[in-house]
Amino acid sequence: MPVMEIQGRLSFVRISLAPSEVPQLLERHRSEYPGADVVEQCARRLIAANFPPADATAFIEGVCVWGGGNRNLSRIRDAGDATIAQALKSATDAIESGHGTQAIDELRELPHLGLSFASKVARFLAPDKCVILDSVIRSRIGYVASSEGYAEFLQDCSQLLDMLRTSESLEDALRDSLRISDVEAAVFMKARDQKNVSP
Repeated sequence: MPVMEIQGRLSFVRISLAPSEVPQLLERHRSEYPGADVVEQCARRLIAANFPPADATAFIEGVCVWGGGNRNLSRIRDAGDATIAQALKSATDAIESGHGTQAIDELRELPHLGLSFASKVARFLAPDKCVILDSVIRSRIGYVASSEGYAEFLQDCSQLLDMLRTSESLEDALRDSLRISDVEAAVFMKARDQKNVSP
């Protein structure tokens, strides 16, 4: 793992990403993890309808299916439609108030919804404001599996988004349409492909 001096500090660099890699990484992510657009549409309808309980549970199911987390689905459902709807509403309110970490904490109150899937739910509720912090990113880049680790990764993705939006290596249309969740998807693909660290 390379060590570099960055802003006067010695830093271990676990991943590097060229702006020119982003389009291909995003295309691969869409190809290997299809259906995100459908789950995003479900989230928009759910929010617009003010979280009808049965729809809230269906949304959680959609996120779990998309993310491959079906094994805990029945236990999450045991919380009941109304509890799930309230958790989603509270998380959305927190996100809209600029408190993404609080949203993750709200979602983690649901039984068997850990950090990875809580962040997946938040990402689909607000793809322009939230990211997914899963085991691939945690283990390969080094973020802690906690609310603080989520906050740090969210801040880092926000900084990357700002840099990418000014990069001359990207086409204008892509620069203008990038969301923070797109940055996270590119980072995820790059981290997953790293051969020098084990998951």
